[in-house]
Amino acid sequence: MTTYHELTGFQRDLLEAIAAVDGDPYGLALKRYLDERYADPINHSRLYQNLDDLTEQGLINRDALDDRTNAYTLTDAGRRLLQRQAETLASLCDQPRPVADGSGYR
Repeated sequence: MTTYHELTGFQRDLLEAIAAVDGDPYGLALKRYLDERYADPINHSRLYQNLDDLTEQGLINRDALDDRTNAYTLTDAGRRLLQRQAETLASLCDQPRPVADGSGYR
C-alpha cells in the first residue's frame, strides 16, 4: 500500500485538489485549482501523467463524464490516506512547541 510520503508533493496536492473541488473534479477543474496555488502554470502532461499514476496506485477513480472528459474521485484508500495526513497535521498543531530562546513552551 502506498503511503502519503511515498507520493510526490504534486501527487499529494492532486489528492487534496480532488477532495476540494466542488462538483465533478475533472482535469481542467483540478488544473485551475492547482494553478491558483502554484507559481508556474501546471503543464497538462504533468497533470494527466500524475492522475494516471494515482489511478494505477488505487488512490483515485477515473470515470468518464463524456467522450472527452473524465471525473476523478478519491477511492476509499485515497480518502484514508488523506484523512490520516490531515489528522497528523492537526495533532501537530495542537502540540506545544519549544520557544527558540529556550525559555520554555508556548
